[in-house]
Amino acid sequence: MEEYATQFHQMKNIFVEFQISKRTQENADELRKELRHQRAHMREQVPPSQQRQIRDHDREEENAQHIQLIHSESNFNFVKMHLISHFRDHIYMFGNIV
Repeated sequence: MEEYATQFHQMKNIFVEFQISKRTQENADELRKELRHQRAHMREQVPPSQQRQIRDHDREEENAQHIQLIHSESNFNFVKMHLISHFRDHIYMFGNIV
């Protein structure tokens, strides 16, 4: 059981984006809006031939910052996940549940 819990904790970042709070999502959306607004003014000064390349680069950077914010503010710290860490000790102390 501990091995499965360890594997889950190693891979839980896959699920973090789907376990975000409304506040975290609002913060991420606000960050995205600010970045788009800042970059729109900078792109006006760039020749049209380079704007698409810069827009694509900006989108990649925006997505990376969005994911970083979500990962920094989201977690799996809730009771169900914490209780699993105690199961093994309780089984040794009190025996199996039959």
